[in-house]
This record gives sequence, structure tokens and C-alpha cells, in this order.
Amino acid sequence: MPRVSRPLAGAEREGPWLASGPLRPGVRLGAGDGVFRIGNAAGEAHPIVGEGISMALQSAFVLAALLGPARDQLVDEKTARRAQRRAIAVYEARWRRRFARRLRVAAVFAHIAMGPQLARAAWPLLRLWPGVLTAGARLSGKTRCAPEAARWAERGVPSSVA
Repeated sequence: MPRVSRPLAGAEREGPWLASGPLRPGVRLGAGDGVFRIGNAAGEAHPIVGEGISMALQSAFVLAALLGPARDQLVDEKTARRAQRRAIAVYEARWRRRFARRLRVAAVFAHIAMGPQLARAAWPLLRLWPGVLTAGARLSGKTRCAPEAARWAERGVPSSVA
């Protein structure tokens, strides 16, 4: 870190921290409380891959695509509770299929970056092959949009969701 520590040697924070929170990477689905979770409430990738906003938006698309068509089928409270349980199970399975790999890849990158020996070993590879980050983004699924979002971008939001 000599390239960073020298220029920042005399740096001081001015005032209180304005925006920072605890890092809690991981999946937070399946609480059994009947709540649909999106964004960081559903799961959080390590910020090293910059996935937070993308996952929040894409998980909202996944949920809206699931709930929109189902809303007209809710005739009574019992049917609604059953439909909600089923929808949560389907949503959580779709969420895991779309995002779990991103969390794992982000965890690997973070582990490498935070371990001094691993980071030192990885640095020459990054110099020789800068595309490793692009490859990691592809591997994690970061470069693929949620299919619902892609369809809506092409054709417009379906009336059942709007």
C-alpha cells in the first residue's frame, strides 16, 4: 500500500462520517415471517464488486414480475395467505438462482483483497491480465440483467404490474 499510504499520510477526516454502514454480506431470505425482501434486505454482496444498487433493482423486477399477474387471483384471505407463502417460496428460489453466485464471487474477491499475502500474490496477475475483473463480473452474473427487466425495457411494463 505504499502508493496509497504516502499521499494519504497527512489526511484527516473533516466532521462526522456522512454515509457508512456495517458490511453484512450474505443472504437474508427465508426468515419465515411472510415478508418479501429486495435489495440489501434480501442479501448483500461485498461492495468490492459494486453490486448493491443493481441487485436491488433486479430483485424488485423479479418480485414485481411474480406478484403483478397474481394480484387478480386473490379472492379471499385464506387464498391470499396461501398464495403469499407460495409466492415467497418462488421468489426466494428465483432470487437465489440469480444472485447467490454474485455473492460467492464477491466474497472470493473480497477475501483476496483483504488478505495481505493473497493480495500481494494476486497483484502481478492483475497487472498481466486486467480483464480478470471483467471475467469475474461475467462469472458472477453481474453482466446479465434480470430477464424481467430486459423484457420490460424492450416492450414496456406489463399492465398487470403497472
